[in-house]
Parts: sequence; structure tokens; C-alpha cells
Amino acid sequence: MQRTLKYFSSLILCIFVSSAQAKKPTKAKEINNAPFFNGITVQADVASVAGSLLSKGGTYSYEGAVQADFKHKLFPTIELGYAGANKISIENNEFKGNGPFGRIGVDLNIITPKKDSKPTNNLFLVGLRLGMTNFKYNISNMSITDNYWGGSQIVPFNNLVSTKVWYEIAVGIRVEVIKDIFMGWSIRSKTLISQDVAGNATPWYIPGYGVNGASNFGINYTIGFKFNVPHTTKVAINNTVIKQTK
Repeated sequence: MQRTLKYFSSLILCIFVSSAQAKKPTKAKEINNAPFFNGITVQADVASVAGSLLSKGGTYSYEGAVQADFKHKLFPTIELGYAGANKISIENNEFKGNGPFGRIGVDLNIITPKKDSKPTNNLFLVGLRLGMTNFKYNISNMSITDNYWGGSQIVPFNNLVSTKVWYEIAVGIRVEVIKDIFMGWSIRSKTLISQDVAGNATPWYIPGYGVNGASNFGINYTIGFKFNVPHTTKVAINNTVIKQTK
């Protein structure tokens, strides 16, 4: 009889412990494991279009960019565009030139999220670009003075070709206004690497760089759409790691 009572007592105790463990809530914890590659953003520069309209054909520029997202930290970027100018100076010299341009570089997001927090899609970016263009230009009504014999004459310079290289330092922000729709601006300091050859008819305007000079400034205001890629998030439940695809 005592053995029977001990058996039933042990059985009831086991059932009670098992029931208590079953009712105990499981703890789920998401492991912070941001994916390496987070998609590509395609964007167009609105500021260059607005500037082209305001200049009424004096200068014009149209450009867009493709930017990759790595760990929400590094953003390699390729920018392509087309620009030109049709300008008459106060000396009545006329400059006409246009051509494609390109830039390649990388942006760094200096916003550091808190530990174990979800990465934000709003970015504060500091970047570097290397730009290049090869373009044709004409200069008309240029007066050349003969310092030896005296007098001057009007000399046209047609179908001139120039290649220019420069670098840019950019600072700006980008904000997600609607899901996967981004807007942002950047201010750029531009420094010309290629030097003009003394004695040549130098271009007044350089596509992608702006008015010819040792340094220049530019402003970009972009609208873009981000193409996301599905990624896997690790979740720990009672020390067991499972994967969830988002």
C-alpha cells in the first residue's frame, strides 16, 4: 500500500512540474545580425533639373545615381549625367560645349545605432567622389591681340576636345519619406585635378563640375527608390536559434 501511495505521489508531482513548465512563457530574443547587402537605391537629382530651368539654357545638367547599401554603413555610388552650356560673356565671347560625365565614390553613414536596436533608414552621409568628363566645345568671337605688330583679330576655336578629372567631398542626409521612397540633399566641395594647358583656349564650363576654376561648390537634391533584398534574421527562443526570412 505504501509503495502504491509513493508511486501515485511521484506521478502527481511529475505531472505538476511538467504542467508548470508548459505554462512558463518562452523567451524570444532577436539576435542583432544586420545583413551584409541591403539592396540598391536608384535616384535622380532634382536640383540639377531646377537649375537648368532657372538658367534658361545658359547652363544645363541632368544626372542620376545608383547606390548600394552594405551593412547600412557603406554606400558605394555611381553617378552619371549629361551637361553643357551656351553662354555669352560680357566681352561678347560665346561658349558652347556639352558632354557626358561620371563620378564614382563611396558614402559613409556616420549615424551609429544603439546596441541591439533596429537600424534606421535615415542616414547622415559623408562621402568622396572621383569625377571625369570628356567633352567638346566651341569658342566664338574671341579677340586675339598681336603684342608685337599691334592690332587684333577675331579668331574662332571650333571642335575643341577636353578631358577633365576632379574629386569631390560630399556631406548630406537622406530620409525615408514613404516606404522605400527616399529624399535627401548633399553639399559638395569640388577640386579640379586636371590643369589647363597655358596658351590654349580653356573651356568656361566643365560638365559635371561646373564653371571652370581650381575649386567649385555644388548642391544635389535627390529623390530615389530602394530595391530591397530579402534577408534572414536570427531569433533565439529558449537558447535555440531559428531563422526568419523577411
